[in-house]
Amino acid sequence: MKYVVKKVIKGNKYYYLQFENHSKSLGTALPDDIKKQLLEFFRAVGVKKSGNLPADVVKLFPFKNLQRLEEAHYWYLCVSKNELFEAKYKDMMLWFAILFTYNSNRAEGSKVTRPEIEKFASSTIKKPKTRTDREIFNSFRALEYAFSNNMRWNLKNIRKIHELLLEDLDDPLIVGKWKNENNTAPGNQTTTRYASVPAEMKQLMKWLLKQMKSKPYPPILALQLYLRFEKIHPFLDGNGRVGRILLNGILHKYNYMPTVFFNGNHKAHCEAIKQALEGRNKKLYKHFIEQTDKTYLALAPRVK
Repeated sequence: MKYVVKKVIKGNKYYYLQFENHSKSLGTALPDDIKKQLLEFFRAVGVKKSGNLPADVVKLFPFKNLQRLEEAHYWYLCVSKNELFEAKYKDMMLWFAILFTYNSNRAEGSKVTRPEIEKFASSTIKKPKTRTDREIFNSFRALEYAFSNNMRWNLKNIRKIHELLLEDLDDPLIVGKWKNENNTAPGNQTTTRYASVPAEMKQLMKWLLKQMKSKPYPPILALQLYLRFEKIHPFLDGNGRVGRILLNGILHKYNYMPTVFFNGNHKAHCEAIKQALEGRNKKLYKHFIEQTDKTYLALAPRVK
């Protein structure tokens, strides 16, 4: 059982919760509420870890909310990596996919409803029959691919996610391909000219791989990738949805809880992105933690 250690001392058995250099005694027998004990233990680890983050990270989050972010991180690590939670984790991630698809697509003007997504998700037949089904199906599989072991952080896979997301929904001449005309980001923000997209995306991947080697703070890496991607706006359509999938792919890669940007907060989201593109990141980082909190409150009941 992962994170549970048995020690024999002078012929007596003792059980401990163990993660890295953190431990907690469970006594001479495994408690009946071992799952609850594990979750509480990992949340406590998150609290301790948040107090030891690098000063440059703390400086970027001056509103004292890093503890909540790290609690969610270690809670997610426990649930996603322990066989005791296997069934619950699967259920939780399906619920995340439902919430993500609804909120991300609605933010881009989709009319898909949450009941429609829930109905499709609960169906045993996953072959899409309608355009709405296709929209849901595509979002689910693009998200699943970004979270899978097949995901490699390169240009081919960025285009792959776009293709999975928009297949049979948009013009096949633009699906999975860089834009062939100029466009703007929400709020009429200027984006990279279409002729420069291949070179800019290549530079973005070089930047990302270099950052990954330097052991960055994952939420900052995810947010900065999202911002840089949105600034380029490399596709004619679907940039916001692809960007949010990439952000969550990075979070998942580093065992941070994936985050839904709820559509009810979309105005604040757009304003935070606008300010960050202008070099003012504080509002975006604060917004991210608020949305992570909301996501945690939506997902945690699925694990109880």
